[in-house]
Amino acid sequence: MEIWNIVIIGIGILIYMIYTKIQFIKLRSNALKIEAEVVKYIREKAPMRNDYTLLNYPYVKIHLENGDYVIRKLRYADSSSKPFKIGEIIYVFWNNNDLLYWNTYDRGWKKYLPEKWNFLN
Repeated sequence: MEIWNIVIIGIGILIYMIYTKIQFIKLRSNALKIEAEVVKYIREKAPMRNDYTLLNYPYVKIHLENGDYVIRKLRYADSSSKPFKIGEIIYVFWNNNDLLYWNTYDRGWKKYLPEKWNFLN
């Protein structure tokens, strides 16, 4: 019985991860792709966590049309590594007040998750 519980939980997690990828792709399809440069990392406490784990949040520089630039926190944190090199150019987009990484689901093992529910197309 324990194996079936583990299998059911695993399938539930997989379905949830596919759902979040599909929702992210929908958000990204309606957004403007912005070029940004990674300028630094700051270790900060993640929202909605009740422990003291600090995550590496990248801060990026976005050049504005008037020649100025702004530096904003990218909502793409990792606790053990720094996924981007300082000076690396990446693509981001705005979703409400959050700056999100464009290729979030195009890296690592998450790129193998389906992008739509109709798996046959």
